[in-house]
Amino acid sequence: MKAPFRFPRRLSYAADLAVKGKTAPAIDMPPRMAPSQAITLSQQPRAGVALQPVNSRLCAGFRRSLNTDAARYDLKLNELLVRSFDAYRA
Repeated sequence: MKAPFRFPRRLSYAADLAVKGKTAPAIDMPPRMAPSQAITLSQQPRAGVALQPVNSRLCAGFRRSLNTDAARYDLKLNELLVRSFDAYRA
């Protein structure tokens, strides 16, 4: 009979868990923009438009930059995509 699996070391959960208020951002993450520097486009959602899911495959670096920019401007990812496309069309 096979021996049961055992962890190679005893887990110290206190050391592995983040403590509220003591976390730090990643080293390569840029700071958030000040509210005066934020994007000035309309904050209102598009009235009367039903949302549809968009599925696409992105390379890891591009996805990371999208998520970083969304966090920098304090936007949801879908809001960033809509605003980016609106700016591209303009």
